[in-house]
Amino acid sequence: MSLIPVDTNAPTAAEQPATAMPGLLSGLVAGPVQAWGRLEVVGLFRAGDRPERGRYTSPVEGLKLIRVPRYGTMVLHNTAADGLTIVPMHVGFFQEGAQNHATSRVLILRAGETLEADDCFCIQQAQGGLLKEAQQRFLVLPLGLRAAALQKRGTNDYSRLWGDIDGYTRRFGVARGGHLERFLRPYFARLMPFRHAFETVPGQVGAAYFVAGRPVGVELAPNAAGWRDLAPILGIYCYGPAALLAEQEGHPTGRPELDLDGLADLDDLADRLDRSRRQHALARSDALGALAGAGWSCHEESVRHGLTVRTIGWESWAGQVVLDGSDTLYLSVFRDPAPRKSGTPEPDRPA
Repeated sequence: MSLIPVDTNAPTAAEQPATAMPGLLSGLVAGPVQAWGRLEVVGLFRAGDRPERGRYTSPVEGLKLIRVPRYGTMVLHNTAADGLTIVPMHVGFFQEGAQNHATSRVLILRAGETLEADDCFCIQQAQGGLLKEAQQRFLVLPLGLRAAALQKRGTNDYSRLWGDIDGYTRRFGVARGGHLERFLRPYFARLMPFRHAFETVPGQVGAAYFVAGRPVGVELAPNAAGWRDLAPILGIYCYGPAALLAEQEGHPTGRPELDLDGLADLDDLADRLDRSRRQHALARSDALGALAGAGWSCHEESVRHGLTVRTIGWESWAGQVVLDGSDTLYLSVFRDPAPRKSGTPEPDRPA
């Protein structure tokens, strides 16, 4: 007899991260696993008594899109009174009466700075209008678009992601074209649980993401405050869609079943659940450690306000990192989720 264990819950205050990470994630430890559907999240924490980085402000709090003077160009402003803001890769904005845009790379703004980025993506193919001033909603591009977005950074063709968006939305069976919102709107009710299913834990500064048991992303913010703001957005817009797609295409959860043969009583069941969860968390941290210790390539992109931005890669993985000397402040590395299963039909558009 077997049973799939209940999804791992957020760690209690008594539980402490235990597994130190090598290489790319040096100075971090991996915590317990949380899971919902096909998505698992392993929390990342600063090791030991490493100080909290207070001089870096959250882009969710301080970043404002003030103008789109022409398609493919966004003018961003850091409203913070002090400190630096590291703008994550592939940040986008929904706008009323204007075409939606997203960035192609990491940006860094000091307090009070206004920056014009002219290599952005238009992610809404056909709606007239340029932004003057409006309420905006912060998002991060879905995982299935991020490899293409990284490859197409640094050029000025605002329509260059439309073909990738079209191919991506076809996998969900929704309207065609370079319109990301045509996927997000009908699926939004199914994406919202990914905001609430994963709790950020005091001291957490990042996470590793597994879809259907496969590691697909690692994200790191400069401090815990920045991570609390960024984590729900990554869950809804970036990794949640990959988990939904894995479910629609018939991929298993990737989590082990619990052996109940010879079960004695409820205490025995509790012990087996505890062992299963601990073994599963160890397997996930081992996989993450192997990824962190791999032979990553590195290309320096820029130095801004004393921080270095590098593009890194290994096999099917790619992303960017922001360094203060040798200290990693921000990291986003990812790979495409599992491909469509052979013979999987096009899903119906949700109601």
